[in-house]
Amino acid sequence: MRGRERHSTARRPTAQRALAGLAVAAIAAVGLALAPAPPAAAAAAFDVPPSDFVAGSAVTLTGSKDAGSTLVIRRDGQVVCTVADPDAVTWECAGIAVPNGVHEFTGDETLPDDSVEPLAPLTLRVLAAPTLDGAGGTLLTTGRFSGSAVPGASIQLQSIGPGGAIDHSCPAALPDGFWSCALALDSGQYEVRARQSSPAIGPEFSAYSAAAAVTIDRTAPTAPTVTSPRSGPSPTRSVTARGGGERDALLQVFIDGTLACETIVSPSGSWACPVRWPGPGTFTLQALQRDAAGNFSSSSARVEVSYAPPPPDAAAPPPPAPAESATPSPVPSSPPAPGSPSPAPAPPVAPPTSNWGTPTGFGASLPTAEQVADRGGWAVAPLAGLAYLLLAALPLRAFATHVAPRLRRPRIALTGRNRGPIDADHGAAAPMLSPALVAAGTLGGAAVIAALSGGVDAEVRYLRLTAAIGLGLLLLNAIAVLLPARLAGRVARVDVVVRLLPGILLVALAAALLSRFGGLQPPLLAGVLIAASAALGSSRRARAGVAVAQTSGVAALALIGWAAHDLLTPSTGFWMTLASETAAAVALGGLGSLLMLLLPVGPLPGRTLYAVSPPAWAVVALASATVAGAILVSGPAFPLAPLVLAGAAFAGVLSAAVVWTRWVAPAWR
Repeated sequence: MRGRERHSTARRPTAQRALAGLAVAAIAAVGLALAPAPPAAAAAAFDVPPSDFVAGSAVTLTGSKDAGSTLVIRRDGQVVCTVADPDAVTWECAGIAVPNGVHEFTGDETLPDDSVEPLAPLTLRVLAAPTLDGAGGTLLTTGRFSGSAVPGASIQLQSIGPGGAIDHSCPAALPDGFWSCALALDSGQYEVRARQSSPAIGPEFSAYSAAAAVTIDRTAPTAPTVTSPRSGPSPTRSVTARGGGERDALLQVFIDGTLACETIVSPSGSWACPVRWPGPGTFTLQALQRDAAGNFSSSSARVEVSYAPPPPDAAAPPPPAPAESATPSPVPSSPPAPGSPSPAPAPPVAPPTSNWGTPTGFGASLPTAEQVADRGGWAVAPLAGLAYLLLAALPLRAFATHVAPRLRRPRIALTGRNRGPIDADHGAAAPMLSPALVAAGTLGGAAVIAALSGGVDAEVRYLRLTAAIGLGLLLLNAIAVLLPARLAGRVARVDVVVRLLPGILLVALAAALLSRFGGLQPPLLAGVLIAASAALGSSRRARAGVAVAQTSGVAALALIGWAAHDLLTPSTGFWMTLASETAAAVALGGLGSLLMLLLPVGPLPGRTLYAVSPPAWAVVALASATVAGAILVSGPAFPLAPLVLAGAAFAGVLSAAVVWTRWVAPAWR
């Protein structure tokens, strides 16, 4: 009995431990059942494409995600797509615009419990087709094509013609993205399209651009004919040259190799263009034409014309020019028989005169954008910019710093220091001359000087030319200088001081004389007569802003005038010719004034920019002089080399004065 009790006692603790274990397990199971389930692992991801290169300007992304979640897709950190449908387990973002380059796409998935899981990033290389000028339309050319692409990209053209599709390798795009390519194709009909490959993106080529329906014309037109004037004496200094050519061709008339005028051949095949002899003497007149495709003809036959002004005491006008006929008038081979009456002299015929709508040729030497490219203006322009910087701007800055302060010069102020009696009402001395009168006189003087730069005659059309130049200079000063400077001052919250520069008339006169007697085509004009600056005490940032605003305004308006003159040429009638000459005055006056305003001397904006940051001034001046130089040196007769030599002599004189003042003279003392 006692042994059975011991056995029962020994078995009781084991049962109790088993029950306790079951209780703990049950409690744990209940706790696990009641605890919230952990979130499911994120299933959102990009579908990896077969290639990481996209030959286009848009991409379509696809992938998967968890049910109940939303998705945000980013490109380079910017949101480009949102998937808001919580029930979807697949997603698509179509037509995402992507610029050329290497881009990383990322995404964030927001789960039902508001936790966020990132997607593994996807990197794509994107390259769109280049632009082809004339794509989607028709094009007539000799075989030259152009457009824009990624800077430094390799360009390939494909021509589809009678011989099938042919790929042509072209020069790489320039740093500004411009590309040009000349194809040696036979005359005929083609379709041409372009594609590109950028070393910075990869070796693959982009898709092709839209095709252009191209007509290749490589047949040069025949030489134009000149029917008037005829070889021999010319009764007047201004005549209208006439002749025949190929319809719609650009007809250019040259006098001793210098472009005198240009016009478009009419549909009937005739042309007329006003020219003016440079002065007394004998001159050679020839015509040249370029057809619509760009083919140049040979020169016309030479016409030798002599001009001598009539004596001042001549009672009757000179005889008229020979009639325009295919055969010259017969000349008597022997004098009349003795005793026969002398033939009565023909009544005098007045020489032809011009009218208000006759073009003057002002601005005819201003090259178009196409001529700048064809004549290599952009290749020579950097040298012209460096010459401006090293031979003009920097020597003037050194002279103004070290020599000018030691020179005694009279101060002439038409509206400031020269003052009349004290005004009793305002208690201040009034200017002796009205500022408005001085401004109007300065503007009119500049317009007359600019008109004289090309030579004027006693004809009404030169009154129109003077008015057009005056209007162009007014636009330059009001819209390109005053308005931007005022706006910049308002943005910077500073007062803007505007100064009239009547001394600029001396600069304008020097430029006119240099253009007139140096044969500069296009001529140099100085048209900006005011300069604006921030008031004393303004911050460096405000002063620089006002200076940049007016120089940028002059540059922009000059380029707009350049483009407008190209559109308005050739001009016919009073109003169209007035608009063309005004645009030419804005372009020529703006380009010349831009180079003047950037000089780091006196009250000019260039002095302000130089004081704020010489490196920034150098970059702005070099860029501006390069653009202006590209246009000017592409003119038909712009003597760049003689001007550079003259600039070197000018810089040498200024440098010598600086060396003497700064080092030699102090050493002697």
